[in-house]
Amino acid sequence: MLEAREVSYRYRNHPWLLQHVNLQIHPGEVVGLYGKSGAGKTTLATILAGLKQPKQGFIQIDGHSYPMEGFHPVQLVWQLPEKVVNPKWRMKKILTEAGPLDSDLLAMLGINKTWLNRYPSELSGGELQRFCLARALGPKTKYLIADEMTTMLDAITQAQIWHTVLELVQQRNIGILAISHDSSLLERVCDRVINFDTLHSV
Repeated sequence: MLEAREVSYRYRNHPWLLQHVNLQIHPGEVVGLYGKSGAGKTTLATILAGLKQPKQGFIQIDGHSYPMEGFHPVQLVWQLPEKVVNPKWRMKKILTEAGPLDSDLLAMLGINKTWLNRYPSELSGGELQRFCLARALGPKTKYLIADEMTTMLDAITQAQIWHTVLELVQQRNIGILAISHDSSLLERVCDRVINFDTLHSV
C-alpha cells in the first residue's frame, strides 16, 4: 500500500500549501484526485513519487518509509512529456536509461519501433507521452502517479492510453493515482474519486 500520513508542505516564506494530508492507495486500485488549479495536487504528486520531501508527516510504501535507494517503485508521469525528456537523445536511449526495452509493453502502448530512432521533437505529444509511460512502467514499478497525463491529448489518444494503463493495472496489480481537472474522466476510469479539498485543512 502507498500511504501519505499527516503530510504537510510549504515553499519557503509561503503559507502552507498542504497540511495534514492523509491518502491510501492499494495495489491494483485506481484512485482519482481532482481539485482546483494551484491547490497543491502536483506538489503532492512529487512528494508521493519521492521527488520532494514533506516538511511534516511521511510517505510509506508497503510499510517502508521514504527516502528509498535504487529504482523508485512509485513513478510519476507529467502532463507535458516534452519537458521531462532530453531533447538531444533519441527515444531508444531515453527508454533504455530506465532499463531494457520491453517489446510487449511497447506493443501495448502502440509504440512503433521506427520511433525509437527519432528525437522527441520528431514525435507528436501523444506519441511522446506513450514513451514516457513506457519509461515509467518498468518491471519494478508498483505505483503510478498520473498527473494530468492525458489532458493535452485528443479524445481518441486519451482513450487508447487509459485503456492500456487499466489493462496493465489488472495484469501487474499496479496502484494508480490519477490527478485531473476532468472529473468525468476520473469517474470513468477510477475505482474511487477524491475531492482534493477533503484531503487536508489549511
